[in-house]
Amino acid sequence: MNWKKQRHSGTVRLLHWVYAPAVLALIFSGLYIHSPSHAFGFKRMDSARKTHAVAQFLLLNSYVARVCYGMKDKNYKEIIPNRKTLKAIPKFLKYEFFLSEKKTKYPKYNPGQKILITSLAGLTLVQMITGMALYFKPLQRAVKPAGGLNRVRWLHYLAALMTASSVSVHLYFTLTNSLKKLKSIFTGYA
Repeated sequence: MNWKKQRHSGTVRLLHWVYAPAVLALIFSGLYIHSPSHAFGFKRMDSARKTHAVAQFLLLNSYVARVCYGMKDKNYKEIIPNRKTLKAIPKFLKYEFFLSEKKTKYPKYNPGQKILITSLAGLTLVQMITGMALYFKPLQRAVKPAGGLNRVRWLHYLAALMTASSVSVHLYFTLTNSLKKLKSIFTGYA
């Protein structure tokens, strides 16, 4: 009998499919808000701002839910890089940069995925904090001693560019890894 192994629970998949489009909507609407252009898919500032607000709400709630779920199920240990992950990076990079043909098997996530997912979580946190500082007036006054809103705005923009780059790398890993693993984010099983 050929039993398929569960790779992602229903909760993980549901949260992934809530925050994945939310992140993409935030990137495009945020880039439009920063520098309006039809290339980002919006015709008016008002629609970009509404999209940004809805996507923020979805991302914030799904992010908090994912952190709580990770703590409850202790599956955060599969994601957060440790010493073993750091030691495995050179071997992983050799394979990814076509310097070695030997592909190493990893329990669930490879070192690149672990670092990427953890950095996306950190960038999301920076985006949330700086986004709230830009949006809420009481927080706008609070950031004045730290250089004012312009510095916060540039930090928010820089974090958005880093998030967009990380999403691109995530898509690269996803599309160049095995088809079974790709299917598992839809079906749960590999």
